[in-house]
Amino acid sequence: MKNISRRQFLINSTGALAMGSFMGALLSACEKKRGFQIGVCDWTLGCAGSDKAFDIAKSIGLDGVQLSSAKNKPEGEFFTSEDIAKFKAKMKETGLKVASTSPTCMNSCPFYSADGAVEFTCKAIDAANALGAHSILLPFYGKANMQDANKKMDEKHFAPLVKRLKEVAPYAQKKDVLVCMENSISAEENIRVIDAVGSDYVKVYFDIFNSQYYGHNTLHELNVLGKKYIGEIHMKDKGHRLDSGSGVPENMAACIDAICEIGYEGWLVMELHGHNPKKDGSVEDVLKHNLAYLKKSRLFA
Repeated sequence: MKNISRRQFLINSTGALAMGSFMGALLSACEKKRGFQIGVCDWTLGCAGSDKAFDIAKSIGLDGVQLSSAKNKPEGEFFTSEDIAKFKAKMKETGLKVASTSPTCMNSCPFYSADGAVEFTCKAIDAANALGAHSILLPFYGKANMQDANKKMDEKHFAPLVKRLKEVAPYAQKKDVLVCMENSISAEENIRVIDAVGSDYVKVYFDIFNSQYYGHNTLHELNVLGKKYIGEIHMKDKGHRLDSGSGVPENMAACIDAICEIGYEGWLVMELHGHNPKKDGSVEDVLKHNLAYLKKSRLFA
């Protein structure tokens, strides 16, 4: 057996320890679970703008709620100081968080044209910041829908939208809150808007159901937008239960794979579309089913 000097022994031992530490860190990184938190929209629970949403979400086993203002126009306070205090008290009581806030009235009073829309959006940002959330959902459905007859973005909305987003973006950055557009336009069109604004604080609020519902391929959209452009995600299925196989989205398992593969790790917020309790079961039962499905999926593997 060859004799090894003390100096050589120490060098070899140090190298082995370093390699062991490196491999341990690598394995730890590979085994690290993703940071998903699962929430629900307060309007899905039938209590928009109410602190009751926290109690229901807690009973389901969720991590938080997405809060909306009860206002039907972009005017006045988004939440009063009393509202904020009630929400904070419920957060402390339940241990739940606020995923994001949403000025849902913008569906009927479009952000790109309505009086007071910029100011009200900034108030939604203030509310998110006060409640520890880092994003708002800015919706563009109903009267605010930007699609033309060919399911492309109506060009007349582009310049006004970019102009107003440029007004909001610096404020969002100051408050460290993302402005996430949930709309019917394609991934490429959303990227065009965001790049024109030129702010990392403007993102897409991606809805895996709405994407296909408005004529796009959900998997394509997820991959084109990627982690860079997606701020938050709605998990939703035409059949309400995420494993229903309804066809909208076309393949739920593939959607989950794509969410993992693009590296997204933010909130997953559940929402129901056209749910009928008599036919589909109670909202709570559906959401409990969906929570169990998500927890057993690759998302938490």
